[in-house]
Amino acid sequence: MSDTQPLIIAAVDTSPFLEPVVQRAHNMAECLQARLVVLYVYPARSANLINDASYGDIALRSYEEQDLEEEVKIRADLEPRIEAAGAKPSALEVIGGTPSQTVVEQIEKRQAGLLVVGQPKARLGSLTTKMVKNAPCDVFIVRATE
Repeated sequence: MSDTQPLIIAAVDTSPFLEPVVQRAHNMAECLQARLVVLYVYPARSANLINDASYGDIALRSYEEQDLEEEVKIRADLEPRIEAAGAKPSALEVIGGTPSQTVVEQIEKRQAGLLVVGQPKARLGSLTTKMVKNAPCDVFIVRATE
């Protein structure tokens, strides 16, 4: 797969919406002959300290180590679930940051053409609303039962 192919980003969490989101994103990527990146954003501890010099280098390194451990745990949880859902993403990215802001940054950086997110049928959550308003690409919402 080349970098000139369209890109779809599936923004996921560890909720039961993960499987329907990656399945739908995978199917769309196959139909559009697009690359698929599954993106999970967690609240990184070290991101809050980078601009605060009062904590010092030792504290920052400690938080970076905790973030790395968190990434390993998340990846270990997500990989088998994505595989069991039958999805074959080009990449699984686990990134620390603020979810809505980081997803938008990744869309812009990678020039993605479509964002796929999950949401319960009963309501449209604040995170999904932020993504729909701020994403510089189309957003596809996978509705799932809670």
